[in-house]
Amino acid sequence: MEKSIERIFTAAMVESAGRFFQVNTENPVKLGDAENYVFEVNRDGTPYILRLTHQSHRAKHQVLAELKWMEYLHTKGCAIPKVIPSRGSNLIETVKGLDGSDFHCCLFEKAPGARVKLVEGNYNGDLFYVWGKTIGQLHQKTKDYIPEKAYQRMDWQEEELLDAAHYQADAPEQVVRQQDIIIRELSGLPVNRDNFGLIHSDIHHGNFHYHEGRIHVFDFDDCSNHWFASDLAIPLYYLMWSLEREGVEDLDGYAATFMREFMKGYETENRLTRADYETIPLFLKVRDLTLYNFFHKKYDLKNEDREWNKAVSTIEKRIIENRPIVHFDLNVISHGGR
Repeated sequence: MEKSIERIFTAAMVESAGRFFQVNTENPVKLGDAENYVFEVNRDGTPYILRLTHQSHRAKHQVLAELKWMEYLHTKGCAIPKVIPSRGSNLIETVKGLDGSDFHCCLFEKAPGARVKLVEGNYNGDLFYVWGKTIGQLHQKTKDYIPEKAYQRMDWQEEELLDAAHYQADAPEQVVRQQDIIIRELSGLPVNRDNFGLIHSDIHHGNFHYHEGRIHVFDFDDCSNHWFASDLAIPLYYLMWSLEREGVEDLDGYAATFMREFMKGYETENRLTRADYETIPLFLKVRDLTLYNFFHKKYDLKNEDREWNKAVSTIEKRIIENRPIVHFDLNVISHGGR
């Protein structure tokens, strides 16, 4: 979390949020604080997830749009957490920071199961298959989702993390040049009901639990109107990024193994055209760009000795060289793209 937000956040705010939702916050377990404050709390021994989102990160209507979509998916049988209303029957309640600004509070069921740690040698074709199948189901169900006008999520071009200059006054010229190329390529992609819609945008292995053969997806905070192919690129990207930081070689080979089973699962629920699948490398580059800008947003990389400096330098080099994190043969992984 940015230091400016840390300074206005207190434990008393968590207690206040807990009272709205009638949960016990005496000993909350912090689960995350990168973009939101996320805590595990409980009610009568049952665990729940309490999230507080500062207004600078998401406007209230954007959070409501996220929660309304989650409610829709839940009613369609998707394995995602149920959104729990407050005692006042509201999906969102608001508490004030020390400066008087708003933190939007909401409560979710805790997903069953646990995160899966994916390291070299620990690969599960069944998991990859179910992972793809889960995303395919989300895409297929979303095609019929029509949000109310008051509950609209941002479109892809509204993403601040696509603008390096927003976080670096002296962003490298080569990065800005490649960024412009990426945005032009995105702007030229076709948009239709079968390839574009509301997507999760962040279904990596840290954002789901695996339980009794099902993947339970959570953390919909990044959902946006985007191409479905982006949702396919992101799991691959973060798996490769984790392996890269571990020093694993032959990432292309691991990518082929993952995508072969992942795409088999995806296509049991939804299919894209061959042209749509061919945009996956572009979306790998997009994720490099947004992750690069995320680190510059969160950390003072030039003046502090951070563990992320090496990773950010590697990403910057890839952006400048205009290459994705990994290469794979679409002919090997595709199973019937039209």
